[in-house]
Amino acid sequence: MRGLAIIFIITNNFTHLLKGVFTDNEYQYNWQYVEGFLNNLSHPDGILPFNLLSFYCPYGVMLFIFLSGYGLVLKYEKGNGQGVSRRRFIFSHYNKMFTMQLKGLALFLMVGLLSHPRYIVDAKDMLLQLLLLGNLNPHGDILPGPYWFFGMIMEMYVIYRLFICQRKDIVMWIMVALSLIGMALVPPTSLAMKYLRINCFLAILPFCMGVFAARHLHVGSFSLHKGSACLGWFVLSFILLTLSKFNFYSWLIMPLFIISTAVTIVKLMSRVKLLDNIFSWLGALSGVLFVVHPSVRILLLGRANMCGDFYGMTFIYLFVTIGLSMMLKPAFSAKKKEVPKKEEQ
Repeated sequence: MRGLAIIFIITNNFTHLLKGVFTDNEYQYNWQYVEGFLNNLSHPDGILPFNLLSFYCPYGVMLFIFLSGYGLVLKYEKGNGQGVSRRRFIFSHYNKMFTMQLKGLALFLMVGLLSHPRYIVDAKDMLLQLLLLGNLNPHGDILPGPYWFFGMIMEMYVIYRLFICQRKDIVMWIMVALSLIGMALVPPTSLAMKYLRINCFLAILPFCMGVFAARHLHVGSFSLHKGSACLGWFVLSFILLTLSKFNFYSWLIMPLFIISTAVTIVKLMSRVKLLDNIFSWLGALSGVLFVVHPSVRILLLGRANMCGDFYGMTFIYLFVTIGLSMMLKPAFSAKKKEVPKKEEQ
């Protein structure tokens, strides 16, 4: 699933900024974006494939959030991470996110200055972003844009360790209800909605789904042995995912259908060995791909909009992003330290 999530993320983060492509409702709910997509669907042209990508692919982040909740339970509630103190848990995850973001920001600023000699950034915003606090500043800009994920997922790590880890499921479902009610009470197109969603409000539902799955569903629970059953579940999930985009309140619970659809896609792809190998390889490279792709985007996006060859430039962007990530992977790899068996809480 990591491979699927990262290819969605890096592709969408380039194509949705191409001229004529409608931005999807990822942070705010604006009916005009849906209407624009429907108009393009009824009058197809060369932009339609990119509008389809923009309509369905911005949600790879939710898959990573789901996998984060799933993985934390396996390690810290069922695995060798049990007993790790709150301080050590939070520090180790902060250090990991900070290190990845620091390297990514250094690369981004270097590329930005080399490609645009007059490139200017706000020092305060950049410092807050570096410290994983950029999401908390309602008037600041997160640069590069995709790095909002680092601050948000760090918030979820803290929430998990303080309120969810080793506690009853009712606690996290109360949090899910409060997050959905909070977003439902905010105007759909407001800056307040964007502020909530680039922080933990967007993440709580998919994260808790991952926690619940790891606690109560064994691996076999996700198995759909018959191809017809798997395909049928995919069609149903995909239809519900599509329909959820046409109403503000159903849009809030869309992570349910995104994750359900992704699970079936992964199961279907696993039946084709070549696809399974490719996406497993992309999954292993996903962290570096996420950090590197904004730097490649700043180099190629302007050229793509200038020349108008969206297909060719998208291919070049993906090729360069994957190639550069392979080259830089050793620089982003860190030696894993053994987690102590027991510590005082």
